[in-house]
Amino acid sequence: MLAHPNGTVRYFTMREAARLQTFPDDFLFTSSWTETMRQIGNAVPVELAEVVGKSVLKQLQTVRHDGYIQ
Repeated sequence: MLAHPNGTVRYFTMREAARLQTFPDDFLFTSSWTETMRQIGNAVPVELAEVVGKSVLKQLQTVRHDGYIQ
């Protein structure tokens, strides 16, 4: 949510929250608003997961079967 200096708040829409978490704009959420917002809030940002996954893969590819780094 956004908190304004005067004390009022505005909640993000599902699409705004999804975009903040780097979900693609065409990603379809099929649950209720409450469930979708929970899922978005608990999600690892898509682009962060991609970067971490690629890094792990790169590290795994440098380790030989005997456990030593190539």
